[in-house]
Amino acid sequence: MQTKRTWTWTLLVLLIVITSAAACGGGGGANPPDDGVTFWQDVAPIYNAKCVRCHQEGGIGPFRLDNYADAKAHAGSELARVNEGTMPPYFMVHDDSCGTFQADATLNATEKATIAAWVGGTLAEGTPATLTLPSKPALEGALEVATPTFAPVPQGGALAEFDDYRCFLVDPPNPSDAFLTGYDVVPGDPSIVHHVIVFSVDPTAMGSGNRTNAAIIQELDGASADRLGWPCFGGAGDGIDVSGVPVTWAPGQGVVNYPSGMGVPLRTTDKLVVQVHYNLVDPSSAGKTDSTTVRLRFASSVSRGLAFLLPDAFLDSLNKAAPDSLPAGQANTKYTWTRSGANLGLNGIPYVDLVAVMPHMHERGVRQTMMLGTTGNMSCASHIENWDFHWQEFYLYRTTPRITPETQIEVTCEYDTSRDRDPVFPGWGTRNEMCLNVLMVALPPQ
Repeated sequence: MQTKRTWTWTLLVLLIVITSAAACGGGGGANPPDDGVTFWQDVAPIYNAKCVRCHQEGGIGPFRLDNYADAKAHAGSELARVNEGTMPPYFMVHDDSCGTFQADATLNATEKATIAAWVGGTLAEGTPATLTLPSKPALEGALEVATPTFAPVPQGGALAEFDDYRCFLVDPPNPSDAFLTGYDVVPGDPSIVHHVIVFSVDPTAMGSGNRTNAAIIQELDGASADRLGWPCFGGAGDGIDVSGVPVTWAPGQGVVNYPSGMGVPLRTTDKLVVQVHYNLVDPSSAGKTDSTTVRLRFASSVSRGLAFLLPDAFLDSLNKAAPDSLPAGQANTKYTWTRSGANLGLNGIPYVDLVAVMPHMHERGVRQTMMLGTTGNMSCASHIENWDFHWQEFYLYRTTPRITPETQIEVTCEYDTSRDRDPVFPGWGTRNEMCLNVLMVALPPQ
């Protein structure tokens, strides 16, 4: 079994960004609509602008909203999800009370009231109209890599009892040195894929034990010759020195487009290590196989580099003789940690601009709050309500906070442990917990 490694790196690792293209809206303000609401004249334009990208033939939505018959058949569900705030699945508070976020795809108050008036009225069709449907999310001009067909088996012991973290080595698809500007991940079997991370690795760089990354990978791969890849809890593999993390995927994400003019460098001499976390807690998962495809889009140059921080002091506590834990039987229990920018790797870097955040917990998560500032002068920077493991994404800031080495970052995670009889420990497994907020940052312009 691996030695204990946390999934928190205390340095900047070039990477990543963002945006989940798997949602429709929430938020805003206006007056309620007039009576006499019809589908085609009032509701269809809202759905077309905010929801049909996902809810159309071949989209990721479970039913269509681009026609009257389907919208009417699911009207009750549509209204319930809108009222609950679970559809569109945008769970970050975005009323400017805690950070200012880009939430243009969310529904405003008038749009919500229009849907409510239609569902609560006669569900009138109105005069049929032709709408230009939005394109389904796609990553144009992408190159692909894929993991081999693999049958996962639980490997993690107490820290990941029902999980298999497996890493696979692939060559980068770019024919010349370039910058990654977007990605899309397509799991072969979404029912067992918990997350996918792609690490860039310089095979000639030195890892642990005064050995090259190439030598360590060869040893790890050879240690389980009867199975493809190698176990890799917490990173690309025990002892491997990672130079970048150009792809991070979790359930709920779609196509990820980096901000305009920003990207992550990837050299042709690098290797890619694809980490797939398989969640096998469901007994029906036994014997299932997966081959995950990663689509990558490149540009020859960018104006600003991207990086991210992955702080999680709860997971870090595994390095202590007595790791931290969550008490069992609590409808709401909190875990709070604080780190400075210097603690997270900003030594030698004057500042970074916080472009986006991606909260991450497991199945007990309820909400998460992040505060930024200096001791005695902290302000709310992000607050996610109604955490849903199946709808994870990066939330882009409209006004980007600046983080310096002196900045204090405080994260509070809230959990529901009412079903647990024993304390809940941190760990990489789905039945364990994390308190992570991925901070996607823009480096100073060169």
